[in-house]
Amino acid sequence: MSDITVRQATEADLEALVPAYAAATADEATNAWIAAAGPVPEDAYIAYLTGSLQRHLRTDEVWIAERDGRIEGLSVWVRVASTDRFHADADELAAMAAATPLPMLRRAEAAIRLTAQAHPERFPHLYLYLIAVLPAHRGAGAGGAILRTRLAAADEEGIAAYLEASTADSARLYQRSGFKETGQRLRLPEDGPALIPMWRD
Repeated sequence: MSDITVRQATEADLEALVPAYAAATADEATNAWIAAAGPVPEDAYIAYLTGSLQRHLRTDEVWIAERDGRIEGLSVWVRVASTDRFHADADELAAMAAATPLPMLRRAEAAIRLTAQAHPERFPHLYLYLIAVLPAHRGAGAGGAILRTRLAAADEEGIAAYLEASTADSARLYQRSGFKETGQRLRLPEDGPALIPMWRD
């Protein structure tokens, strides 16, 4: 079996990233809760993912783990100097939810608004917005490879990192990479998961 390669994605990777993102995040606790709000036409969901990934590729860092040229895992990292962006994202989703009868948008707004309100104001830091591995490749090292590579660069720079773990199992994995639970857990409404804020100096 060939080795995993970790690299920062570019806009040229978008076509491969969209289906990989959809497959890798379908059963993630927060995304599953958002999706459970109600049915979403597939074309609308793909358009939403495409727009979201395009924005992340242009303004943030999308890191992927691939083997033999195929994406096995992906992550989104945001360099944070202010929480204004997250509040603006919530307002944008609220406007979309008001204009579009898609229940998932209302839940997505609730998730972003809750995490924005609790986001630590210790700047600058990296925010691990998302990390996910395709189901067929879980346990094969893709997620760990992404974490090791990006956090090693963060250590060289001397910048802290923050995330919200969506399960106790994932929190334990992050602890192995130096993250520690911080602050109160964030309970999403309507029987949503409890998110675990974690910080790494």
